[in-house]
Parts: sequence; C-alpha cells; structure tokens
Amino acid sequence: MIDVDDGREHFRVIVQGNRSASWRANLMLVGALAVVCMGIAIAMATQGFWMIIPFAGLEVLFVAGCLYMTLRRLSRKEIITVEPQAIRVEWGYTCADTSVALPRRWSRLEYDCKDSPFDCGDLAFAAHGKRYALGRCLNRVEKKKLYTELSTALAR
Repeated sequence: MIDVDDGREHFRVIVQGNRSASWRANLMLVGALAVVCMGIAIAMATQGFWMIIPFAGLEVLFVAGCLYMTLRRLSRKEIITVEPQAIRVEWGYTCADTSVALPRRWSRLEYDCKDSPFDCGDLAFAAHGKRYALGRCLNRVEKKKLYTELSTALAR
C-alpha cells in the first residue's frame, strides 16, 4: 500500500504491506480452527486416541503464532520524505527504528526489474556507495508506481 502526501515543503510517501485481515479477524479464524480441531481431537479421544489432543492444541498455537508473525511483518512501515536538500528514509513498526538521511544531490533512485514473473524488482536509493532497499513488501505493480512517484518528486 502506498500513501502519497505531496506538500509544498516536502514530498512524503508511506509504504506499508497490504493486510487483507485485521488481527481481530485472524483471531476469529484461529478460534474457529480451534473449535474444529479440538472437536475432532475430543471425538478421537473418546475412541481411545487421547494423544491427539496435545497435537491438536499445538497445531492451533502454531497457526496463531504464524499469523501473528505475518501481521507483525506487514505492519512495518517505510516513510520516504523528499525535501529540497535531503532525502530521508525511515523504517519502523510504531516509530522510526532506523532512519537514513541522504543528500539529494548525490542520491539516485535505482529500479531493476527482470522479465521473470517471479521477480518483483529491486527498488533502492543509492548514495556514497551504499544502497537502501525500498518497498520490500510491495508487488511489481506497486513498486513501479512507487518508482514513478519518487522519480517525479526528485525531478522537481
């Protein structure tokens, strides 16, 4: 997801992964899975297969853990701010964990996209021999859109 804020003083883009469901919706999914798994496990336990119950519980915990890790990863934001003299890139979850300020004059935007349908492309700012990847959570179309927006902002 790309959110563009084109102000007079600066140009700001907020990049975040697409989350198809909220944490609450995922908890409802885990709850429904737990009811089904435990129902089957209890039915099997009445037939004498009682060892199924702990594994059914572990299965539900594993799915809940995977959903949490996925939503946590998708909540990471990239904030790219293009100012008259500098480009600032910030990465973080609730606040900026990492921040880089690049001189606008010496920075360049690079986008390399191969023809392979499995490759989403590589978008990055480069300055002083270092590269800073952008839009890791985006698909090919969104990366092209981000490249176009940033190229337009840098051309001003």
